[in-house]
Amino acid sequence: MKRRTFLQTTGLALGAMSLPAIGMKRVTGALDGVDVDELPLLIVCEFQGGWDNLLGLDPRDPTLFTDSNALETGIQPAYDRLTPGFSQLPINAGPFVFGPCIGELAQMTDHFSVIRGINMGTLTHEVGMRYFITGRPPSGLKARGDSVAAVATGQLGDHWPVPNLTHLVESYAQGQPAFATAMPVAAVGHLQYVLRKTLGIPTGIRPSVEEAVAAYFAKESACANHLGVGGTSLAAAYRVNRLKALELASSKLYQQFEFASPALAAVREHYGFTAGTMESPVGRAALASQALKTGLSRVVSVRLSTDLDTHDNSWSFDHPTRLQSGFTALARLIADLRDTEAPGGGSYLSRTTIIAYSEFGRTAMLNARGGRDHNLSNCALVAGAGINPGLVIGGSSDKGLAPELIDLQTGKASEVGKSLKPEHVMTTVLKAAGLDASALMSEPIEALLA
Repeated sequence: MKRRTFLQTTGLALGAMSLPAIGMKRVTGALDGVDVDELPLLIVCEFQGGWDNLLGLDPRDPTLFTDSNALETGIQPAYDRLTPGFSQLPINAGPFVFGPCIGELAQMTDHFSVIRGINMGTLTHEVGMRYFITGRPPSGLKARGDSVAAVATGQLGDHWPVPNLTHLVESYAQGQPAFATAMPVAAVGHLQYVLRKTLGIPTGIRPSVEEAVAAYFAKESACANHLGVGGTSLAAAYRVNRLKALELASSKLYQQFEFASPALAAVREHYGFTAGTMESPVGRAALASQALKTGLSRVVSVRLSTDLDTHDNSWSFDHPTRLQSGFTALARLIADLRDTEAPGGGSYLSRTTIIAYSEFGRTAMLNARGGRDHNLSNCALVAGAGINPGLVIGGSSDKGLAPELIDLQTGKASEVGKSLKPEHVMTTVLKAAGLDASALMSEPIEALLA
């Protein structure tokens, strides 16, 4: 039976999670007797600023699309203008052809598929970003609907310390249970302090005083829980959450996020950062991996690349460097999950569905300032659990990279197909993870679903 079919037919997508043995109690709740380790994990990776499809996921051969015929084709790869060290030709990698900034992702083609020709319908950063985050077109600049990460968390349950964790990625959960609201962390190095009882701040309180305060709060309240405000569901939820918070703060879980510590030297070595460079794409990728592997979170959103909005000649050196850094961080994240065994067997990658996106693409032609402007045509990358790897879904035309219509069943271009949009992609992601995607009111790309 397919993994997603198993989850849907058994109803596991609505259950609670378990915690690994790292100082936190294992909680199964309503799922007693069920292998909760089969439940899905989700990572959302954002590339902020609008990535250049020609440099990454949707390239063109510059020997065919030349400056001399650019007015005819509407496409100008301009690979010869990039910083020295980048290829001036596309990168051939198995079933894919990538742009020169694909980085180490070219070595991971067995684990992901690429979606091309996504029609964003907007050239505004906030709109495109929120469109992908929620899988629904915003109302003006305002997000409409919940984040896909929050939708997933709402179905997975609240038996994890931080069910939904986000770093630099917006989250919305108005229609979801309170526990589905994401906990934001502003920096990779901050989580180690957030998880401590003292937030890492020296208090100066004598141990005897601290013990007395702890003993006081450990006493049972004289106010009966079933009377007045104490008997409300809100009060009950508060009591449960308070106990969870106290248990988490008393654990040693924060040590798993002390990225500068000797204990995490192997993490730093794999991702390629130092204590002084953890606030980087590879550091953010490490944060996402640690959050899943330590049992802190079930759903994690991270921004792997920033400041891609290059409209002038900084495009030729800033954009390729930042884009490649993000792709390489994603490659190391995939490799880490692939090479780490998950509870119950199999790799973490076999349990984790990954989506990587940007708010839109960039124009196929350079502007008068030597950079690229915003373009409606976009790409995305999906990997991991529930995804058929090695596929190129959809496409853009050889005339200005215009999005083509596709058949959602086959993923191929079709004159009678549909315009591919973010809701199709995010519906696919939820279904690949074995979750209910009906809130997005869209169809999945069936060809991608394993």
